[in-house]
Amino acid sequence: MPKRRALTPALSGRFAGRTFLLAAWLATSLLAVSAPVSAQTPTDPGRANTLLPAAPGVLATQALPTSTITNTRVGAGDVLRVTVFGQPDLSAEVGVNEKGTIAVALVGNVPVAGLTVGEVATRIADALRNGGYLLRPEVSVEAIQVRSQMVSVLGEVRQPGRYPIPGRLTVLELLATAGGLTEQADASVTLLRRPDRAEGAAGGDGERIPVRLGDSTGLPERTPLDVELRTGDVVYVDRKKLFYIHGEVNRPGAYPMEPGMTVMRAIAIGGGMNLRASARRIDINRTVDGVPQPPVRSGLAAPVQPGDVVFVNESLF
Repeated sequence: MPKRRALTPALSGRFAGRTFLLAAWLATSLLAVSAPVSAQTPTDPGRANTLLPAAPGVLATQALPTSTITNTRVGAGDVLRVTVFGQPDLSAEVGVNEKGTIAVALVGNVPVAGLTVGEVATRIADALRNGGYLLRPEVSVEAIQVRSQMVSVLGEVRQPGRYPIPGRLTVLELLATAGGLTEQADASVTLLRRPDRAEGAAGGDGERIPVRLGDSTGLPERTPLDVELRTGDVVYVDRKKLFYIHGEVNRPGAYPMEPGMTVMRAIAIGGGMNLRASARRIDINRTVDGVPQPPVRSGLAAPVQPGDVVFVNESLF
């Protein structure tokens, strides 16, 4: 079998040069093909093949601003953004003063208290047209800060705080806006409503309106949750009321209260009595006004109150 001859230096150099040109052509072709894709990805020229992080907040979900509320009623303390299309000198952010008016260029003070942002835009446009400043003014108004029409939600909700009233807001909608209830929330809420001016003059303390979130089946009732909120209302979601059962039961611990709770029902929730339990030696430990009371021997039909500790004693025989 003939032996292969080694390449001479001249042939080796010529072969290497062709190989280099072929590799360069392939690299250029690949770059040309991938250019549209790589052009969509920002890179740092100082750091080859390193992706730059996105600008802060670009990929984050932003909360809707209050300017998206188009039917809210305007009142003192609100801040409005007035835009007159084609007239940047007439566009500005203005505040509603205590008299319920805003200052508009050329027009002066415009009363806006009690109007929706759409009605405010119409009133400003009419003032500019009737004053002879613009023939066909196009005005847009946004509420960028709503301070006059506010309600509060406190207690066992995921995002307690103050929220604007976008025209009409019910208890159910407010709870949804606040992120919903926590796992420790009670099955009922309390609506605290300040008295009207006439009632306040007579020394009224306002109203405490209980609103139940659900019945024994856990299903909410829509009608009581559709109570329309007013400015200054406070919705308070209390912590879930518990009772405690210990002693000779299969699942001792703390459990949420139910309407009409009895000792028998409490024992059933606690997994029932074990073989050492005595149905005649059941005590209820209760605290009244922060003072612990002596244990009371109770039967299976005795009522159980929030905070009670039901203790099932061991049988003597």
